[in-house]
This record gives sequence, C-alpha cells and structure tokens, in this order.
Amino acid sequence: MNQRHERATADWIHRTVVGLAPAAPGYRRLLVRPRPGGGLTRARATHHTPYGMAEVSWKRDGARLTLRVVVPANTTAVVYLPGEPGAPIQTGSGTHVFHCTLRSADRGGDSEHADAQ
Repeated sequence: MNQRHERATADWIHRTVVGLAPAAPGYRRLLVRPRPGGGLTRARATHHTPYGMAEVSWKRDGARLTLRVVVPANTTAVVYLPGEPGAPIQTGSGTHVFHCTLRSADRGGDSEHADAQ
C-alpha cells in the first residue's frame, strides 16, 4: 500500500470507525460519532491538536458499548452515542466515559480491532 492509501485508510478509521473529527477549524471543537460494526469489538484513535492530545476509543461487549473520549484543554466536544436517539451530548475538557446499548444492526460479528494514530 502506498502512502496516499495509508493516509486515506487512517483518516477513514479516525473519522468513520472511531468517530474522531473536527467540528470546528483546528479541532477547537471535536465531533465524536463512532460507528461500531463490521465485526470490530474495539477501536481507538488519537490526534495531536493545537490544544493537546484528543483521543476516542470504544469497546463493544455484546450489545454494550463503552466510549472513552479525551477532550484537550480549552476545547469542547459534541458526542453522538450509537443506538441512542436524541440530541448529542456536549462536553468540555477532560476524560469522559459513556455507555450505551447498541441496536442489533450495529453489533457486527467476531473480535477484531482497529487502531489509528
């Protein structure tokens, strides 16, 4: 795989699978919208922002999903939990842990994982 494809794959893992993306220029505001499925049971991504390290990780145990979000100082995040209808969760700086129940369509298959940095 060449460098262009590797960058594209890492970007796809960050933004789509793990769900870490900018919601404002320079990652001043994070968008966290994980999309578990496809047989993955965990995923993690980090990104060096101008404000510090941002991190999103999730782990699936059956229908239960645990989502961990690290929001750098002086930034905020908007968090969408998969399988949870309604308004997103607004968070400030710090480490936040969320739990939700996945719909059967989001559960996927067997144990694999994805990491991106």
